Amino acid sequence: MALTSIVVPLYNEGEAPRRLIAHLLGLEGLEEVILVDSSDDPLSRQKVSSLQAICPEKLRILQGSERGRAVQMNLGADRADGGILLFLHCDSRLPANALALVERAIDSGYEWGRFDIRLDARGRVYRLIETMINLRSRFRCIATGDQGIFVKTELFRECGGYPAIALMEDIAFSNLLKRRSRPCLIKTPLLTSARRWQNRGIIPTVLLMWRLRFLYWCGASPEKLYRLYGEER
Repeated sequence: MALTSIVVPLYNEGEAPRRLIAHLLGLEGLEEVILVDSSDDPLSRQKVSSLQAICPEKLRILQGSERGRAVQMNLGADRADGGILLFLHCDSRLPANALALVERAIDSGYEWGRFDIRLDARGRVYRLIETMINLRSRFRCIATGDQGIFVKTELFRECGGYPAIALMEDIAFSNLLKRRSRPCLIKTPLLTSARRWQNRGIIPTVLLMWRLRFLYWCGASPEKLYRLYGEER
């Protein structure tokens, strides 16, 4: 059974990485976590550095990375020892048996996949949002970064990793992967933050995401889309 390396890109996350590590240490079968930090805030960098003492045998920290999730995740993947890579956002929480589910998927013949998501907010509207995200992903075989994309390391390298673009790197990467094979769609959900909808408003956020996807489909540059999306990711 292949070892799974979890890769997490960070940028000025404050206390969030400490909470994430506390969560990951509770996963069954955890072997390797790689944090790739591009923080430009000294306090955030210091907090990330201090995590090394928590679990030095399983946790690796790469600091001073160029900013950008694609660049950071590619760097983490390059340093990983695992035969499987699992890319995770700092504000996401995996089910306790996530690594077993991933490894079982790969052992059964899948080369890549993702989890369904559940948003960490109460209310029917959030259940509707997450259901639509999961159905869209299932129909199009496209995964977003907050769905915990996993992939065989060999395939990741054959595809050249994440395209180094400012936004939509997860969509672009999924398109590369699905040319090779269909993904494993794990129904056991991971929990992810609803702050995007809470901070910006549900309707404005949904409309913005539709607009960004449409513009991307029309060929708009990722740099332009990043400017429209703003700093929060």
